Amino acid sequence: MQDEPHILDAALREVIGGQTPPNLIAATLARVGATHESPAPEKPAAGADKSPIPLRRPWLRWSLAAAACVAVAIGFGYWTALKPNQAEFNGSQHVSQFSAGEREPGEFDNGSGGVAPNKPSAGVHTPDAPEPITGRHDRGVGGTKMKLPRVGGTSDGTAPEQYKNHGTNAFIDTEDEAKSTFAIDVDTGSYTKARGYLSQGKLPPADAIRAEELVNFFKYDYPQPVGDAPFSITMDGAPSRYGANLKNCYLIRVGLKAREILAADRKPANLTFVIDVSGSMEGETRLGLVKQSLKLLLSELRDSDQVGIAIFGNKGEEFMPHRYAKDREAILQSIDSLKTNGSTNLEEGLKVGYAMAARVFDGNAINRVVFCSDGGANVGATTPKAVLEQIAEQRRKGITLSSVGFGMGGYNDHLMEQLGDKGDGHYAFVDTLEEARRVFVENLNGTLQVVARDVKMQLEFNPTVVKSWRLIGYENRDVANKDFRNDSVDGGEVGAGHSVTALYEVKLAENASGPLATATVRYKHDERDVFREISASLAAGELAPQWELAWPDFRLAANVAEFAEILRESFWAKEARLDSVLEDLEGLNLRGEKVQELIELVKKAKELK
Repeated sequence: MQDEPHILDAALREVIGGQTPPNLIAATLARVGATHESPAPEKPAAGADKSPIPLRRPWLRWSLAAAACVAVAIGFGYWTALKPNQAEFNGSQHVSQFSAGEREPGEFDNGSGGVAPNKPSAGVHTPDAPEPITGRHDRGVGGTKMKLPRVGGTSDGTAPEQYKNHGTNAFIDTEDEAKSTFAIDVDTGSYTKARGYLSQGKLPPADAIRAEELVNFFKYDYPQPVGDAPFSITMDGAPSRYGANLKNCYLIRVGLKAREILAADRKPANLTFVIDVSGSMEGETRLGLVKQSLKLLLSELRDSDQVGIAIFGNKGEEFMPHRYAKDREAILQSIDSLKTNGSTNLEEGLKVGYAMAARVFDGNAINRVVFCSDGGANVGATTPKAVLEQIAEQRRKGITLSSVGFGMGGYNDHLMEQLGDKGDGHYAFVDTLEEARRVFVENLNGTLQVVARDVKMQLEFNPTVVKSWRLIGYENRDVANKDFRNDSVDGGEVGAGHSVTALYEVKLAENASGPLATATVRYKHDERDVFREISASLAAGELAPQWELAWPDFRLAANVAEFAEILRESFWAKEARLDSVLEDLEGLNLRGEKVQELIELVKKAKELK
């Protein structure tokens, strides 16, 4: 929660981390040239954190650029010394030392302790093994997202879980870039995963934490949309409670609330479950919980809805042809007869599922594949390129996909998230029967009925009011500003009743007044609809004068975001303390099981920290 760090420090850390030297030189020189006409910086306030250096003097920029190049030359020997030992296997667990730039296009790590033979797994963190050196760190330079190599692991013998480190958004000077653009995300899997770790008395891996998914797990008191818009936009803010340098630092919230749809008014649903029955799915928290989840969902479906089941182990096969939900006894018998066996042919399972979905396709219905797995893939294609292309093609035909993860240990979070995002559905993780009830019963309409597709948000800040800004989370949903109105670039999907929240940390000018920011949301109703836009603005005078006077659910969202920043070891929360989060949460006196659960999770994290 400070401004940009030293470029020289970033250079040294990148060299030690292993990034190819030419990339660092290019990035440093590009950053130097980008803003060499910027005015002189303000004098820092007494007692402020002086680690950031506003690089605005040309001679200082070029000096630091030269120093970075010298650091590259010194570090090159270190980098090449590591290179001969880039990859090794330890049993079935693949430990890679390849840099991110050497990765094969479209590759992902599978869920069976490795990847395709002789393929590096750079950029994917497995807590039980040393993470590959990626040459990135947690401090952003010029708005890039960077990350530190992290070594982690457990000694309890559990299989490694796989997560991708997407870096951490940095502060950006508004005079350099006044716009922030990203695809909407309603996923919640990261919160459930973090809760599972903490409930077992373990801190979650830092790479497992995606701040926006923790924030969006909670519902906020946003108004219902008016007119024919599919959602409303709420903007508010208050002085920030968190951070080392809080002078003129504020938190801004942008919230979307999707239109509610009554269960009786939703479209008919043609659901095709693609279920992983490989050996890794054995157990009550895996296939056993899948069965319980399907039974809960079946009890909520209308008689006219249809359900089909495809399974995959060594191969994919049709397990139960589509039946109307009114034939519940026969469907329940099929669910109860599911058993685990064999390896994991994920690709073939999806092909069979999509073929089944195509046979019952109805343009006036919800056509959804629900993929249930721990994310393993060790038979057939074990790279995502063909799978993700298949999912995108089916989505364009009107068959969407939601991914629901099961199982602690050996779980591939990165793959499951990719599947849900590419399928225009969503990604959730189910670890308990209560969570299954939340996903498949309480949020059924939102899970099935999409009210807006390809949703992107662009926030434009007023440079005379906002000096710098940082988006908290959404690192893997980043969209180039120029692609906001490029309709070939995919956005996110919003289901009925869903809310979406984005939080920005901003530094305001002294005595700021007037318009602060405008949020524009671009969307379409379905694949054949035209794109539309709605906007809302926030003025400096509308900000709460004190943290304590902000809306309680604004403070809840901010506390959840700070909790996430601490768990993922964000540079911007390096001075943060869980005591402060806990104190404010308890002071809100908000009722509800979710908030009380959050308070207990913060307490557990505090003990473990």
